[in-house]
Amino acid sequence: MTAIAPFSPRILPLLKAPGRDDDTSMTLDGEGLRCIETGESYPFLRGIPSLYHPSPEEGADVTARIRSFYEETPFPSYEGLEEFGELVSKGQSNPFSRQLLDAIGYNKLVLECGCGTGQLSHFLQLNNNHTLGIDLSLASLGLAVEHKTRNQLTRASFCQMNIFELAIKDDSFDVVISHGVLHHTFDARRAFASIVRKCKPGGIVMVGLYNKPARFPTWLRSKLIRTFGPKIDYVVRNRIKDARKADVWIKDQYFNPHETWHSIGEVLGWFKENDIEFLNCSPAIMDTDGETAGGLFDRTGPGGSYRRAVTQASWLATIAREGALFDVIGRRMA
Repeated sequence: MTAIAPFSPRILPLLKAPGRDDDTSMTLDGEGLRCIETGESYPFLRGIPSLYHPSPEEGADVTARIRSFYEETPFPSYEGLEEFGELVSKGQSNPFSRQLLDAIGYNKLVLECGCGTGQLSHFLQLNNNHTLGIDLSLASLGLAVEHKTRNQLTRASFCQMNIFELAIKDDSFDVVISHGVLHHTFDARRAFASIVRKCKPGGIVMVGLYNKPARFPTWLRSKLIRTFGPKIDYVVRNRIKDARKADVWIKDQYFNPHETWHSIGEVLGWFKENDIEFLNCSPAIMDTDGETAGGLFDRTGPGGSYRRAVTQASWLATIAREGALFDVIGRRMA
């Protein structure tokens, strides 16, 4: 098997030394990375590129618990020894991932913050896109890199980083995604502000979070699942065939040590604070054009507070059965 570089040539120049306010440049140096300006080396950990830099003491307990959880439970895992062709086939058959790839288009730089085991980053490197997936968990990243190496994928890159201390130059990526991650940090609002800075002016930001109130049925099932077993979960009953992947899903959904719930209106507030123009919501806000008007990144209306409340109440009958994850998409203002 031919050796695969850990970073694509379009991604490596976008990295910088962790924990610094100024932009520096990184180069590959043996079994690690080296800062050209300072000469400081950052060795790979368990074969994984690492530019992890700890946050200040605030939130350290939450970060430690989440890191430990995902080291033991890499999420979302693969269905057995999954080949790239199988992953692509599943991605194309999933409406969300297919629409996302179509909206991103071709030849883009895509940053996924909280990539887990890397399936989405791998899928989005189609169309000649170059992706960087960052995550806290070395165990999760190990599965991502193993899949990349086994399938000889050259446009997907992975690195361990702290979402609050990203070792990435500002204004670097065309698309920045965090899908189902920020609600596991000690401060989702602050984490959002951190990732936004890595998006180019005019680029796309997409954040996926657990919805309030649609997450309530999952909380209720978490009180019953030890008695009735994993089959009370819709995804396990209907979608996951691999036993290991099903176990990982159950642990992530029902036994995660930290999560927060959020509303559309709350995210719109984050957008305003960070000069992000609202474009769309997935699932779409009721009585707006939403995704049916065209692409996932097409501009729609955010609706008023009443319309958003009705929309989120309706999610109790739809996305609540699958974990109540919703995404809000915006464009970073120039």
